[in-house]
Amino acid sequence: MRKSIVYGMAALMMLAVTACSPGITLAETKAADPAALETVQETKAPKQETASKKEEAKPAETKAADTKTAETKATEPAEEELPFPVFDLKPTYEDIVVAEVDTEIAGEGTSRELRMNIYNPKGAKKATPAVIYVHGGKWSTGDYTCASLMDGKKENGTFLACMNMLNYGCSVVTADYRLSQEASYPAMIWDLKGQIRFLRAHADEYKIDPDRIIVWGESAGGQLVNILGTTDGIEELEGDVGGNLEFSSKPTAVVDYFGMTEILQLAPDQYVRPYVQGFQSLYDTNDAQAATRAQLLGFGGEVEGEGNAYLRGELGNPSNPYENPEIPEYDQEALHRAYLASALNFVSPDDCPFFICQGGMDFRVAMVQSERLFDALTKAGVETYMFTSTLQSHGNQGPFADDAAARFVCNQFGLEEPSLY
Repeated sequence: MRKSIVYGMAALMMLAVTACSPGITLAETKAADPAALETVQETKAPKQETASKKEEAKPAETKAADTKTAETKATEPAEEELPFPVFDLKPTYEDIVVAEVDTEIAGEGTSRELRMNIYNPKGAKKATPAVIYVHGGKWSTGDYTCASLMDGKKENGTFLACMNMLNYGCSVVTADYRLSQEASYPAMIWDLKGQIRFLRAHADEYKIDPDRIIVWGESAGGQLVNILGTTDGIEELEGDVGGNLEFSSKPTAVVDYFGMTEILQLAPDQYVRPYVQGFQSLYDTNDAQAATRAQLLGFGGEVEGEGNAYLRGELGNPSNPYENPEIPEYDQEALHRAYLASALNFVSPDDCPFFICQGGMDFRVAMVQSERLFDALTKAGVETYMFTSTLQSHGNQGPFADDAAARFVCNQFGLEEPSLY
């Protein structure tokens, strides 16, 4: 039975934030101070003459050795300067197999293992609350190892903010799910719900408190955690991945960083913002048949058709092939998948608390998508917080937002919150 949106009142709370949270040990690179370099050069200048005389006094054999050493140093590769922090902690439990899942788009009869990594906080001797990180990547890239977010070559602020919860006494789980070139939606949701049930079923083994599990996602991962937080008990979205069906798949709370809330509205919401992203780029990203947002619904894979733009433009038209089962060459499931992928269709008063974060200059997802979710949850009486910055884009939201998210998680888990002072 589907939920209906119940409108009510919800108190809005302002999250106090701070930039002094404890940090994970990260390897950072620092640029040299040009002013300091000039001072050093000026100080050394008077000594050049003396050094030159000493050089003349050296034996020829010593000079040759010095030259050889200099040549060796010149051929050594310079240490790479990384633009972002490196994350180098190792999982406490690595490559845990949760289930075997079908990958029907990759080929008939194909399958693979669904896995997770678990990081327990240092010195943990008893069960700890857990945060499940759900990676982004347009539903088409990334995996549970999050390797591409660890080496300092890619923007990784939101990932590091989640991993920083280790310093507050939380375990962090990096979760796996099938990608759009492996299976059509809602396979991704089935996978993640299966992971939550798996954690609860094996809580003692992995030192996890089964009653305190928060999901934290960004971008495509944000869309997925939004669905996880609003669809408890929706049979079509529960699935049976990994078994353990006697355990609940409902999270304790949701941390959503710039996740989509209405798949078919992604393009129209951005088309009115040409100052953020050009029209052609918008079309290629959202509405083209090969766009990842279209692939999520099956276009370009097992579903015939034009893509999301055509699907959206034909809504309500009796001859719409996606709504008319008399036209068998089209898959009516595309429209239904779009419905199942939009969290706004499932908001109800019994949803878990939400923390929503998005920047006003997001070029992938218009902030109005987050605003609609915040409004719907608020009207339904669900505890909800929203943090925004007019200048932030699609990615790192900065220390103020990340501290607010950490305070939210600590509050939901009953942990000591970061100090304001």
